[in-house]
Amino acid sequence: MINKETVLSRSLSKQIWFTNAQLCEHFGIHRATLCRWKRHRRFPQAEIRLTGRERYDIRKINAFLQSKL
Repeated sequence: MINKETVLSRSLSKQIWFTNAQLCEHFGIHRATLCRWKRHRRFPQAEIRLTGRERYDIRKINAFLQSKL
């Protein structure tokens, strides 16, 4: 039997679209750091714009960061 908490934790771990604030929280960075990343020519562009908020694909952000290591 699957309880409600298990379903919620699975859905949260599968989130792929993040706003700027969520990216900062996810990576534990300041907004200034995110702004620096965004100026890089290979940083992924926002793919979804809903209600004035850009949303980024976390998989592409992770690939960008891995290429920088």
